[in-house]
Amino acid sequence: MNRIAGIVFAAIGLIVAVLGATKVVPGLTAPGVFMILLGGLVIGLSFISLPQDDGVERMPTASTIVNLFFSPTEVFKNLRYHPRWLVAALLTVFMSVTFSNLFNMRLGYDRVQNYAIDKTLEMPMIANNEEARKQIEAGRAKQLEDAKNPVLRVAQIPAAFAGFTALYALLALVYFLFAMAMGGKLNFWQAFSAAVYASLPVNIIKFVINTIILFIKDPTDIHPITGQSSLIQDNFSFLVVPAEHPVIYTFLGTISLLGIYWIWMNATGLKNVGERVSGTIGWAASLTVYGVLILLAVSMAALFPNFIS
Repeated sequence: MNRIAGIVFAAIGLIVAVLGATKVVPGLTAPGVFMILLGGLVIGLSFISLPQDDGVERMPTASTIVNLFFSPTEVFKNLRYHPRWLVAALLTVFMSVTFSNLFNMRLGYDRVQNYAIDKTLEMPMIANNEEARKQIEAGRAKQLEDAKNPVLRVAQIPAAFAGFTALYALLALVYFLFAMAMGGKLNFWQAFSAAVYASLPVNIIKFVINTIILFIKDPTDIHPITGQSSLIQDNFSFLVVPAEHPVIYTFLGTISLLGIYWIWMNATGLKNVGERVSGTIGWAASLTVYGVLILLAVSMAALFPNFIS
C-alpha cells in the first residue's frame, strides 16, 4: 500500500478536522479524524510486503468483479498473487452512502431522525434522567439540520471509506491469525483482499435489491431503523413480532440466504488465496467470524430493544 498516499490522506484529514473544530465548516471534525486514522492505517500497512506474483498474469479489475459471481475460485486464486482491494472498497462505500441517502430521502429526513431521537428518549437510562432528556431535545433541531446538510452528506464518503478499511483490515487480521494458528500459510494482503472481495458480490446484490424494494414499497411500511440495514426478507425474522421478542427477531434475522452466501464466499476466498489453507480452515474461520457477528447483533438487540420495535 502506498505510504505517500497514507501521508497525504492523513494531512487532508487534519485540515478537515481543523476546519470542523474551528467551526469554519461545522460538522467536519469526526470525518477529519476518521481520515487521519485511515491515513495512519495506510502508513502502517505499507510496511507489510506483498507476496511474489511468480509470473502469474494479473486479472483485469472488471473481469475480477464479474467473475466473482460466476467463477469465484478463479478470482481468489489470482488474488493470491495479485492481492488488491481499493476498487472493491470504493464500490462498497459508494453503494453504502448512496443507499443511505436514498433511504433518508424516500422516508424523509425528519421521520428517520425524529424516530431515532424518540427511541433514544425511551431508553431507561435517558427516560429516568430529566437533564439528559432536555439535552437530547435541545439538540433535536441541530441533528435534523445536520442530516440535511449537503456538506456533511458528502463528508460521509471519506468517513465511510475509513471505517470500511479499518473494519476489513481487522477482519483480515483475524483470518491471517486463524490460518497461521491452524498451520496454514497466508500473507496479510491475501487475507485482506479475500475479505474485501468476498463481501463485494453480497453488497452488490443487497444494494440492487434493497434499492428496488425501497422505491416499490410504501415508505410508511418501512422501519426507519432496521430498514437502513436491509429490506430483503431472506430470513426467518417474520416468524416473530420484533416489539415482543426483539432478541429472537434479531437472531432469526441473521440466519439469511445472503448471510450463508457471505460465509461461503469467505471460506472459498481463504482456501484459494493462501497456501496450505484447507477448506476446513476457511470454513472454520468464516463461521467463527459470523458467529461473533451474530453475538454482537443479539447483544445490541438485548441492550436496545426499543430501536427495533
